[in-house]
Amino acid sequence: MSFRSMKFWLPIIIYMLSIAPALAVTFSWSGALEVGQSITVNNLTLTVDQNNRTGQLALIVQNGSSILALIQGNGSTKAGNLSISFIAFNGKGYITINGPELFTVGQLSSANSALLTENERLKEQVENLTREISALKNENAKLKAQVNSLEKENSQLKEKLKSRPNIAELNARIVNLTKQNRALKAELANLTNKYNQLKAKADFLSQQNEEYRQIIQQVMNEQSSQSKQSYIEKAKKERLVGSVLLKGLTASLVVVGLVGYGLYRAKRRHEFAGL
Repeated sequence: MSFRSMKFWLPIIIYMLSIAPALAVTFSWSGALEVGQSITVNNLTLTVDQNNRTGQLALIVQNGSSILALIQGNGSTKAGNLSISFIAFNGKGYITINGPELFTVGQLSSANSALLTENERLKEQVENLTREISALKNENAKLKAQVNSLEKENSQLKEKLKSRPNIAELNARIVNLTKQNRALKAELANLTNKYNQLKAKADFLSQQNEEYRQIIQQVMNEQSSQSKQSYIEKAKKERLVGSVLLKGLTASLVVVGLVGYGLYRAKRRHEFAGL
């Protein structure tokens, strides 16, 4: 393309670009819905709802069971190539939809409305079941942990039981020990009776022994008293005999002395006479 031809087409191109936005086509729809009413826009469902607690109106934009947007009060949103505006006024919801392409707007039939209501109910049930499933999963995890803990404890108990003697053998030993204990108790009772009998006999013999001891002591005391008296009488007799012998001996000595003295005097006289 030459420079001369470019000069020819350039003003035309600039003019076409300047008028192109004015030639663009925009499709629009406006309407008012009461609480609970819905419309379909292509494959979208627009429903006016109300908050039971605050009374505020809201517009719910859904694609099947998926909620694409929620406009509370006044606001707008984009859904694909559609611009959706919502204004709440005097208990109604006023909707304005703009799009660059032709779109279809229709009212939900009673059957579709019932299906939508059923779908909402089922959706709520699914949400509740999802929460219950989550809670059950948590509970299941806890139960699995408890089962694992119990299995571990059971394994430990089995290991401990392996190192322990047989329960049946222990029971048999317990029975035998019980029998032996009963036999020992019976033997102990017999020994106790024999002991009581021997103790009674020993007490009786001890009493008799005390009586005999007293009798023997009394006899010994009496014999001792008699022996003492006999000894005293015998001593008296022996003293009397000794006194008689002493007196006789003394008299003999006196006689001998007198005789000797007489002989001595006689001898002395004889000697004097010889002089």
